[in-house]
Amino acid sequence: MTEVNIEFIYQGNTIKIQATRNEYMKDIIKRYSIKISKDTNEVLFMYNGSKINEDLKLLEEINHKDEDIKILVYNINDKNIENKEILKQSKDVICPECGEICLINIKDYKIILNNCQKKHKIESILFDEYNNLQKINELHILCDICKKNKSEIYNNQLYKCCKCKIIICPLCKSKHNKEDKLIDYEL
Repeated sequence: MTEVNIEFIYQGNTIKIQATRNEYMKDIIKRYSIKISKDTNEVLFMYNGSKINEDLKLLEEINHKDEDIKILVYNINDKNIENKEILKQSKDVICPECGEICLINIKDYKIILNNCQKKHKIESILFDEYNNLQKINELHILCDICKKNKSEIYNNQLYKCCKCKIIICPLCKSKHNKEDKLIDYEL
């Protein structure tokens, strides 16, 4: 049985483990958890946007021909962020109602945001209020395939397909049509 290099990516650190395709995932994960001194009940293992079934063999769980496989590892405690907001300042001028890009005008020392895709118009915004209206909650930016929010995804990296206009995380990117052009979501 051929040897496979498995890269476990946890908090930005990569650890490689060698395994055979006939080996059970629980045995591979156990070797990895010993290396990082972490209980397997404290972490979650993901491949291609799905939780890994530890009772299956590598060949069954990741039916893959590649010799290098990347598995993302998350703290289970980090997943409990449903009620928190992760706010980030927008790089573009956005409509506070729909979050789409809009125009900004200034009249009589007050800001007017208008001309978004949904034709909203917000008037009489004071300068000191403007920055608070330009924050984006990253929990609302989701991968359209696996439905994970941006803050749950490794390196907070997302892509947008130029053809079908969906937002895709790095793990789901491999499942998407390779001929479609993907651009960085931040751009």
